[in-house]
Amino acid sequence: MEYALGEKGSYLFRVEPGGRTQVYALPVGQEELAKLVTEFVAPLQSKHTYQDFSPAQGEKLYNLLLNPALKDLPPEKHLIVVPDGILGLLPFEALVVKAGKDLADTRFVGDERLLTYSQSAAILALNRLLPASKAQKPLFALGNPIYSDRDPRYLAHKAGKPAPVLTAQAAPQYAFRALATRREWGKTTSDDKQGKELSYPPLGETENEVRAIAGLFGVKPEPPDILLNQAANETGLKQVPLKNYRYLHFATHGDLPGKVQGINEPFILLGQVENKDQDNGFLTLSKVLGLKLDADMVVLSACLTGRGKVMEGEGVAHMARAFQQAGARSVVVSLWEVASEPAVEYMVAFYTHLKAGKPRAEALRLARQHLKTKYPNPYFWAPFILHGEG
Repeated sequence: MEYALGEKGSYLFRVEPGGRTQVYALPVGQEELAKLVTEFVAPLQSKHTYQDFSPAQGEKLYNLLLNPALKDLPPEKHLIVVPDGILGLLPFEALVVKAGKDLADTRFVGDERLLTYSQSAAILALNRLLPASKAQKPLFALGNPIYSDRDPRYLAHKAGKPAPVLTAQAAPQYAFRALATRREWGKTTSDDKQGKELSYPPLGETENEVRAIAGLFGVKPEPPDILLNQAANETGLKQVPLKNYRYLHFATHGDLPGKVQGINEPFILLGQVENKDQDNGFLTLSKVLGLKLDADMVVLSACLTGRGKVMEGEGVAHMARAFQQAGARSVVVSLWEVASEPAVEYMVAFYTHLKAGKPRAEALRLARQHLKTKYPNPYFWAPFILHGEG
C-alpha cells in the first residue's frame, strides 16, 4: 500500500505480488490530510490526553485511506505500508474498522491485519536483496543509563559497591537536563526564572525490561552483551562489536531533532557519565549511519524513535531509516511517548513470542493483542511499529 500525497488530491497504489497494481484516488490533499492525522494522533501523544482518543476519527481515516483497497483482500493478506509525508507518523494498526460501544468492543485494523512498514518501495526492494544475517550472538541490549554524576548508582560504582535501586520518586532529581530550542518545550536560557529545563529522568523499569529479555535468551546481564547503568554510555557502546548480534535492543529515552539545544537530529539518549574524548552520550541519526550492523532486528524501546522530519515524497526521516541503512533488516520504533510499565510488559511478551519461533511481525502483533486485553486504549498498545521485513 504505497501513498502519494498531492496538493489537491492523493493516490493509493495497491501493488500485489507479481506487480499487479490498482490505483485509488483519495479525495484529500496533503494539507487537509495533515490536519486529520494530527487531530487523530494528538490524544495519543501524552499520558494526560489519551482518554480523548476518538474512534470516530479513526474510522474516518480508515474509510479514507484503507477501506477502498481492502474490500476484496482476504484478512490473511499481509499489508506493507509505504507512507508519504504526514502518513509516516500514523499507526495504521490503530485505525478503526468499526467503532463499538467502548474501546474494548471496537474493531481496529491491527485486530484484522498483519502490517509492516517501509520507508519506500526502493528500500523494501533493497532489503530483500540482503543475505541472511551471519551474526553469531543472539542479543545486545542497553538500558537504564546514568545521566548525573550525583546518581546514587554512580556514587556506588565509584565506591566499588553494588548499585542501589532508584525509586520512582527519587529518579527525577538525577535526570539529564538541557535547554530547549523552543519555549513551549522548556526554558531556552539559563536565566529564565519561569520555565523549566528539559528533563530526562532515569528509567529504572528499563533495567527490568533488559534483564528479563536477556534471561529469555540465556544472556548474562553484563558487558559487552548487556550495558546497564554506568556502562550504558556512548564510549561503552563504541567498544561493542555490534555486527556480531542478531537482535539489538535499546531501552532509554529518545527524542525529536532540534528539541535539545545543540542537537539537531533525532537521538537516543545514552549515559552521561564516563564518556571519553568526543563522546557526548547522544546516539544521533548520523552516528547510527556510521554503524556496521548485520542484525535481523533493532528494537528502539524508547520514546518518539519513529518520528522525525516530515519530507515530501520521502515520508519521515527517522531512526528506522538510519538503522536499516546501517545494516538492520528490520527496526521497531515508537510513534509517541510510551507508558513505561506497559511498555516493559509489551517487550517481554514480544521477545517471548520471538524466542518461540514466531516471525517478527507476528510476534509484535501477538504482543500488541496481549497488551490490548489489559489496556484497550491504543495509547498503550499501538506506539510500536515495524519497519522492514517481518
